[in-house]
Amino acid sequence: MAMTMFAVVSAPLAGVLLASVSQQKLSKERTLAAQTAQTAIETIRALPYSSVGLQNGNPTGTVLPTQPATAFGIDGLDATVTTRISYMDDAPATSYRTRADYKRVVVTVVRNIDQRQLTQSATFVAPPGGGAYAGQSEGIVLAQVIDAVQNTPLVGANVLLSNGPSPARNDTSDTTGSVVFPSLTPTTGPQPFYSLTVTAPGYATLREDTPPATSAQSAIVGGQTFQTILRVYKPSTITILAKNANGSTYTGSATATVSSSRGSQSFAFTGGAINVASIAGELVVPNVQYTARILASNGMYSTPTTALVPNAYPTDNTKTFTLTLGGAVTTMCSFTVHVQNSVGNRVVGATVNVTGGPGSNIALTGTSDTNGNVVFSVPSNSSPGYTATATSGALTGSASGAVTATTTKNVTVK
Repeated sequence: MAMTMFAVVSAPLAGVLLASVSQQKLSKERTLAAQTAQTAIETIRALPYSSVGLQNGNPTGTVLPTQPATAFGIDGLDATVTTRISYMDDAPATSYRTRADYKRVVVTVVRNIDQRQLTQSATFVAPPGGGAYAGQSEGIVLAQVIDAVQNTPLVGANVLLSNGPSPARNDTSDTTGSVVFPSLTPTTGPQPFYSLTVTAPGYATLREDTPPATSAQSAIVGGQTFQTILRVYKPSTITILAKNANGSTYTGSATATVSSSRGSQSFAFTGGAINVASIAGELVVPNVQYTARILASNGMYSTPTTALVPNAYPTDNTKTFTLTLGGAVTTMCSFTVHVQNSVGNRVVGATVNVTGGPGSNIALTGTSDTNGNVVFSVPSNSSPGYTATATSGALTGSASGAVTATTTKNVTVK
């Protein structure tokens, strides 16, 4: 009976003992974490003000964003120290707003075994007097990242500010999609602008909002605030299915041309289907009307089909074009377009679009080679014939005519 009573009484005591040991270990780790955080903060406060910032951060400086606790001379603590430094916008109402009045430092210590936060400490670091930080001699970049289709702010996008006289900075967009880069050295002749680029998982940036576009690149003078909106999107995918007139899948070789107001491109394929992820060097932009058509190697062709892409942004970013080869079989001809400038020299890398043909249903796109030539295979057609349009930078030119046999036309861009 005595042994039984002892067992009954001692069982809860064992749990209490184990809990006490665990709590004592946690208390020790928290004490060591607090010492680590304080050491990290004092180390940062000892730095020159211009160095108080993360490497490539916003503000930029010499502080590492993550370090092991052992880096601060604390033994017996298996933890990671994370440092975040940001500018504080805290100017009096009557003073000039610089958005960089002082800096806030937050140090967090997290246990490695289970990612449990052991402690977090914060401090503020003020500049050594007004000087340049009065703001009159510096500039500010204020950028907002939005989803171009939904017209909503994108939270957590990484924005890189680079190329200017101030060191490169990285920051992530807040709940309004905004990022602020204050305290910037004005641009000069050797470094005439700052550039902004956005990266976010699953997103691409509209080419209108990538450098050197004016929305993503600007000069900065003292006292200026450059405000801009950077539009991003989730790319779409276009699938083209080629069908015969009887509904069966066309399995021969063909060329599909996909075009929109943003550009066009032709794709050779075999087997009845092709997936298109980019057009004219740009990922497929949603909420745009695209036109697709097919020209088969035997001279049959489809009528153009136009539709809004994709099916349902952003949950279904795909669109399928089912195109039926219904045109009559015609003789195929080799059509060479030679691109030259106003003095007759060949132009390499020009974009050439060929349109027209039977029922005006043919549209093909190519790029001039090292000889300035693009070779197309097109159905024979005397009327309306074909129009070849070449573009090289700001220069453009065109030529038209029938193609009923092997034909070469010169297009002069000027």
